[in-house]
Amino acid sequence: MKLLWISNAPWAPSGYGSQTRQAGLRIAKAGYEIEFSANDGSRGDRDWNGLLVRGSGSDRFSRDSVREDLDRSGADWVISLYDAWVYSEQGADPFEGLPHVAGWMPVDHFPTPMSLYGWLGSHSAIAMSQFGFNCLRDTAEGFARSGGQRFPVSFVPHAVDDVFRPVETNFRELIDVPADAFLVGIVAANYGTRIYDRKGFSDMAAAMARFMDVHPDAYLYAHTLQKTFDGIDLPLLFAFKGIPADRLRWADQYAIKKLAVSDEQMAAIYSSFDVLLGTSRGEGFGLPGIEAQACGVPVILSNWTAQAELIGEPWSQRDIGSQRHPSGWLVAVDPDWDPRQGADFAKPIIGSIIRALGEAYESRGDQAIRDAALARAELYRADAVFERYWRPVLADMEAQLRAPNRAERRAARKLQAVG
Repeated sequence: MKLLWISNAPWAPSGYGSQTRQAGLRIAKAGYEIEFSANDGSRGDRDWNGLLVRGSGSDRFSRDSVREDLDRSGADWVISLYDAWVYSEQGADPFEGLPHVAGWMPVDHFPTPMSLYGWLGSHSAIAMSQFGFNCLRDTAEGFARSGGQRFPVSFVPHAVDDVFRPVETNFRELIDVPADAFLVGIVAANYGTRIYDRKGFSDMAAAMARFMDVHPDAYLYAHTLQKTFDGIDLPLLFAFKGIPADRLRWADQYAIKKLAVSDEQMAAIYSSFDVLLGTSRGEGFGLPGIEAQACGVPVILSNWTAQAELIGEPWSQRDIGSQRHPSGWLVAVDPDWDPRQGADFAKPIIGSIIRALGEAYESRGDQAIRDAALARAELYRADAVFERYWRPVLADMEAQLRAPNRAERRAARKLQAVG
């Protein structure tokens, strides 16, 4: 079986890039053929660890080139690691009519947003969270009850590589933060936030300003771009909310812009935190929450969608209040309608964030919390995730292929590509 994997390039320092790296190498090692189609602006074909990575097209999501990439590759299955709604955004599904297409997709709203229905009516779905699996399973049953075709759903969580471990680091010294200060870290992408603040920067900034006002030894490090073409002016926002400039530290902006922060460097950065603050308004998974725990750092997340299961049980709509777990805190939220995708995000309650920060402050240095964080992250180690989840999914995909049709299809695509 040959796969065409469509996502960020495997060298991209993004959540999608890291998952492409981890899963792609293990799929190849397991004996499957695999090629990659980059959708993150990477230009030109490149060799990566002996595997072909096809460059991006001219469209923002490479929708104009993925079908030709598939034809040229002769692949039996497409796996798209990306938001599924982008493929129906302009009314043209580049995979229309293909029988073996699976989307490893985030579900970051509740319930399953209507923006995903176009994909789910035509292709398979691989959820990246238990929450997402439950939502997609319920949606599939709803499709069947209404006379439609039930789409197949499987579950493979995102994973974290072994490089994310507690490490000795001088990062505080590098950013001029006292060794005995209480350091809160935010690790989040400032993209696509101009219209809707999905990462919850404004909520976190408001909570941090009030928290820092009564804790003069508290500092904030923001690992994100200060400004982007479609994001928030974060220096302006943080100043407006009242975060003291002398206790605010930023990631190296040049390094982030140049995609030059390695996983090893990120492990050192996480290891310097007393707590990770990541109260997003909706996450399909929330990789920084697991990466931080893998470095022994407790986390503060929103009690919404996939975030809850990263430190506790799979999320339930019946309980969206504050919760304390061995490795961190879930903050209470209020559902918040997203008209673009037809489902609810959620707005974290600022007072709940402040209370969680206060508890994290009082418990800093507690080894039991750090041990619990490490134990939680072990569930998501890349080798374990591949063996437990990816192997059976790949075996099922292979079983769905009929050998004669497979050979004919690959030959036809190769001829079309040559022509």
